[in-house]
Amino acid sequence: MAGERKFIRESTNRILIKEFLIREVEGAGFGGMTIQRTPMGTRINIIVERPGMVIGKGGSKIKDITSQIKDRFHVDNPQIEIQEAGSHAALNAQIMAEKLAEALERGWHFRRAGHSTVRRIMSAGARGCQIVIAGKLTGARHRTEKFSEGHIKYCGETAKQVMDRGFAEAKLKAGVLGVKVGIMKPGVRLPDEILIKVLDKKKEEKTKPIKEERQVEKKEAPKEVQDKKSDDINRLAELPGIGPSIVKKFKKAGVTSLDEVYAMNAEDLSSIDGIGMKTAEIIIRELRKILE
Repeated sequence: MAGERKFIRESTNRILIKEFLIREVEGAGFGGMTIQRTPMGTRINIIVERPGMVIGKGGSKIKDITSQIKDRFHVDNPQIEIQEAGSHAALNAQIMAEKLAEALERGWHFRRAGHSTVRRIMSAGARGCQIVIAGKLTGARHRTEKFSEGHIKYCGETAKQVMDRGFAEAKLKAGVLGVKVGIMKPGVRLPDEILIKVLDKKKEEKTKPIKEERQVEKKEAPKEVQDKKSDDINRLAELPGIGPSIVKKFKKAGVTSLDEVYAMNAEDLSSIDGIGMKTAEIIIRELRKILE
């Protein structure tokens, strides 16, 4: 039970730290954070769009945030690293949610702001996105507006893996608007997508004759056997267990000499219509006695 309490306490602490950072770096474009324990302490990696606003003049703000995290949340030796979102800011759901909330607070119409954000996300290469704005949009009653484009996963393990989600609040005179942004990451592969590889026919044609020549060299009969007069396929009928019907099947397949039969293996013989694997093995065994 002590272990379970520890996990719950750490998860709760992680959520509280995230909410604290969202408030402290407001306006800098908070894009998420990761917490990792190291032998030297606790490493907190923060993704922001404008790192200068988080660091402050001479690093004063980042030092203040570090001391507050250590005192308020009892984190052992916190080390904060700032990572710039850069060109991937339009694919970060949390950053886009905050930008949309800021646009609504500046007086943008919710439809104009929603469609503009969708276009920006899709032009950055996302496979799909959905924006949900909820609150008092046009009147005294609460309602919800959705803006969607592309492919979206709503639930299940697949949605957890391929969807990046962010949430922000826009504080207006009429009330608070909630903004949710979900982005399907570019380049993800869904479970129902199948990749079919098409082989190059030209390469197959180049390699096929070479393989056939090698097979012929391996199956070529010895010189002593070639010198013997064994061209008559009818001699197969002299073998024990082989009758004239088998000889007819060889003739039908275009085999006219014992040398050709000798060059075949059991699989080649069994591929002839009407000749099974057992019969092929008998032919090979008895034919070696005659020719060799």
